[in-house]
Amino acid sequence: MRTSIPKNNFSSGQIDRDVKSRFDLPLFQNGHEISRNFFHTIKGDCYYRTGFEFLDEIGNSALYEFKFSQEQAYLLVFRIQYIEFWSYNANNELVRVLDDSGNPLTLIHPYGTEVFNLCMTQNCDVLYITHNDGKYPEKQLKRTASNKFELLDTTFTNSGTKSLSSTSETDAHGFPCSCAFYENRLNRCSSSKYPTYLYGSKGGNYNDITTGENTNDGYQFDLAEANSKALWLVSGVNSLLVGTAEGILTVNGGSVSTAITPTDISAKLSCRDGVSKVKPVHKDNFVFFVSSNKRLLYMFEYDVLLEQFKATNLSKGNYEITKGGIKKLANKFDRFGLIFALCGTRLLSICFSNDEAVNSWSEFITKGEFIDICTVTRPDGDFDLFANIKRTINGVTRYYLERLTETVEFSRFEDFVSESPEDATEADVIKIKKEDNYAFYRKIAEELRDCNYLDCSMKYSGLHKSMIQLQGDTLKCEEEVFALTDVGKRIWFKTITGREYGILDITEFVDTSTVKVNVLLQPTSNYTSQWYISATKFSGLEHLEGETVAVVGNGGYIGDFVVQNGCVDISSANVNKVGSAIIGLKHKGILKSPNLGLPLPNIPCSHCPIGVHAIAVFHI
Repeated sequence: MRTSIPKNNFSSGQIDRDVKSRFDLPLFQNGHEISRNFFHTIKGDCYYRTGFEFLDEIGNSALYEFKFSQEQAYLLVFRIQYIEFWSYNANNELVRVLDDSGNPLTLIHPYGTEVFNLCMTQNCDVLYITHNDGKYPEKQLKRTASNKFELLDTTFTNSGTKSLSSTSETDAHGFPCSCAFYENRLNRCSSSKYPTYLYGSKGGNYNDITTGENTNDGYQFDLAEANSKALWLVSGVNSLLVGTAEGILTVNGGSVSTAITPTDISAKLSCRDGVSKVKPVHKDNFVFFVSSNKRLLYMFEYDVLLEQFKATNLSKGNYEITKGGIKKLANKFDRFGLIFALCGTRLLSICFSNDEAVNSWSEFITKGEFIDICTVTRPDGDFDLFANIKRTINGVTRYYLERLTETVEFSRFEDFVSESPEDATEADVIKIKKEDNYAFYRKIAEELRDCNYLDCSMKYSGLHKSMIQLQGDTLKCEEEVFALTDVGKRIWFKTITGREYGILDITEFVDTSTVKVNVLLQPTSNYTSQWYISATKFSGLEHLEGETVAVVGNGGYIGDFVVQNGCVDISSANVNKVGSAIIGLKHKGILKSPNLGLPLPNIPCSHCPIGVHAIAVFHI
């Protein structure tokens, strides 16, 4: 007997196995026992995750963002001895920043292998850096030009017996462990000598922590109620939040509407759930932090109706997925609004919406281990997620900087529907509809070229942007782009709207700007400035030497090939010619429902499908 069970959303993501006895809960009904290599959205649907694009080999490095402005943000790669700088070029591609001599920009730093334990906060062109355990003096990474940075010591102007130290002094006072901007002050806390002290700078003068009684003076305040070291500082919506092993302190001027001054300052333990050192992230006016055991994710908020702060455990039904412990959080502000968590060697995605009651978890698995993650703002205002992934390639351990590729937004068919003239015959209408369909299919085929679902991948594009002209069986180009080896290759006219097309095969080489062709599909125009030329051998794959990789050509899967001498040759595959290709490692996606647990009538108990699951496995 066949039974169909409607499942109209996946808003719970992967849930714990011990929830299976509570099939009455929405958590069970909308969840999965396994959600691997998918991410969920606030709409209740889920998407097969995209791939990770290879950028460079970076060693065992930590990743941080330096955001000067929306138009100019940097990815900081903290290697063991120096900092590398990456930023976006005019084509919105992330590339190494070069100094005035044309060499990659680097800066020596003192942190060694402690690069994963840094706390940072930024104001315009200055990034303040402290060490989580106060092992190093505070530094300032200062941007002086688009391709120039300085790493400077912080020299404090201070007073008091429990103040902070700079590099020019002894460490009698200790170095700050965390820092955050709040109400035009730079707040620091937990010096290695005075772990419960909070230090506020003068307003607008962030290195001057001289105390006084004037409104703009600096302050020193003992967070005695917590009775433990402050692990992080973060600016809340209406209070400065201090995370400790005892819980979260809310620091303000005595109420959420009162500013902090040297004479008006109050710290209350508003949440008794201890925290870890993992720096919180903001989303939708909420602060998300990790518990002291690194297994739970909490949402911290101020309830206007109750006039009090509260923390909500978001891991009540998703505890198992955090095995290994959450090490870092990163927020990707885009149309999906996902929070990413580095958990052990895996990457978790969390889709959360308080208004829509969505709290959906999934895990990303790849052929390797996730070491660190970071999001960086693109010039268009969207965000990229970068990861340092440890992979074993041809028996050698290597660390790669990779970027999670974007989900392609496909065109809608309605945009390709043409209106028929009033005097159109039935044959005319059929012809118009047929042309609309073909235009839509061509546009989708063009967009499929940009779909990347392979890890550690690279993209080959045979796209040329130079004017070509077809005259009979002769093709001329305004630039010298052809070679004798191009005979037998194919040329496609790139479609912009879906209504441009043309396919030619090169039959004879005349010179570097002229070839003879066989017209397979007559072009809609004899001119075009964007066109593809086919290829069968793809180089630049040294980072995958000896690995079996998948090749997706022209938006369709071609086959698996072994990388040899940094190249992949698909000429042995009996496939159509390829004008663009994505080459990389496959990953597998799994969606598995919880135990459906539905006894059916008129069937003996021994045949009752108590253990039935709905399972979908995706190989890409």
